[in-house]
Amino acid sequence: MSITKLIHLTHRIPIRLLLLSSFLTLLLSPTLSLADNLRSPGYEIRMSTINVTGGRKESGGYTLTDTVGQTVQGQFDSTGYTIKAGFQYIHTLVPFTFTISDLDIDLGYLIPNAASTASHNLSVRVGSAFGYGVSAIADHPLQNTAAAQIPDTSCDPATPCSLNDANIWTSTTSYGFGYNMAGDDVNTTDFVNSTYFRPFPSASFGHSPVTVMSRTGSANDTSTATVTYKVLVDATQESGQYTNIIQYIATPSF
Repeated sequence: MSITKLIHLTHRIPIRLLLLSSFLTLLLSPTLSLADNLRSPGYEIRMSTINVTGGRKESGGYTLTDTVGQTVQGQFDSTGYTIKAGFQYIHTLVPFTFTISDLDIDLGYLIPNAASTASHNLSVRVGSAFGYGVSAIADHPLQNTAAAQIPDTSCDPATPCSLNDANIWTSTTSYGFGYNMAGDDVNTTDFVNSTYFRPFPSASFGHSPVTVMSRTGSANDTSTATVTYKVLVDATQESGQYTNIIQYIATPSF
């Protein structure tokens, strides 16, 4: 007697959104006034004047943004233009925004050796920031309530992938879970086309988040990239509902 087992697995992947903002406060000597671009290996500051201080101060009863030492600061309006001079206007001109089109990804019921995919979009508006980066990390591999896991993909044997390097994943006998990126501000030398995938880094393994979108420089448009999730299991995979949480972190550069 032979027994054929058909496994039905439901995979729901809630997505959490974490938006990290970068704030930079400068304390510079008032003995010398210069207008310049300040650079180091870790930062670049573009200001028309170098001020004594400026920034955002908060307490239980008030919030204050100020500029101290600039010759003229404030908002100046005339027919046809508006000038906003001073530190406090840098981050208010156009806000930095990050949105995810769907926060609950359902990969459906899985059949062994048949890949299942689902997608959603990440959208970033740079605003007044000078570029940005979006990184991603999973809390753990897909797992069920009994702690059985679906391994992260390593892509096809002839074209192995890693946390930082995508590669071809088309084989129906290379099992696991991974993702593809396509669209604006995606590294197309890594994600060459829709067959290129990477595994997610996992916090449970001590990994760090990896970059999935990035841009240097200011822009007024919205960048949108599509994340496609893919899972493939074999006939020995334990039945159950498998879940994990993917965290996306959007960080503006000022």
